[in-house]
Amino acid sequence: MDLEALRLAEAFFARKPAALPSVRAFLAGALERWPDTEIVTQKSQVGLRDPRPYCALTAPETRVKGRATPGALLSLFLPRPLEAESLLLAVEAYPGRFTNHLILPEDPADFDRELWTWTAEARRFRCAKSGKDPCKNAGSGVT
Repeated sequence: MDLEALRLAEAFFARKPAALPSVRAFLAGALERWPDTEIVTQKSQVGLRDPRPYCALTAPETRVKGRATPGALLSLFLPRPLEAESLLLAVEAYPGRFTNHLILPEDPADFDRELWTWTAEARRFRCAKSGKDPCKNAGSGVT
């Protein structure tokens, strides 16, 4: 586990301390399921890749669709739009690739099987695009 990468991701969310428990839990859960995942902190997001980006976490500054400002948003890169209560927006960023923006639950106890199923699907979808031997450790990662 790359502790420096985790420290940088936590620093990214320093202005949203209420989001830190869910962000930490999501990153730890992803690394536990897919140890080859790399956490990359950029100016506008914290991305997860293996070897291609399959999801990203962001800290929105404004209200979204009349909802309270979420602590963290999870963007999953999938071949389809999702239908979920937590979905804010699904955009077809490229032909056949949708970016699904979801509100990450504030309480890690609320991370359900569906969240991990979607994340595993995003990882498989993006990993397959890389030509990687279809995702080393590609299991569903759903527990």
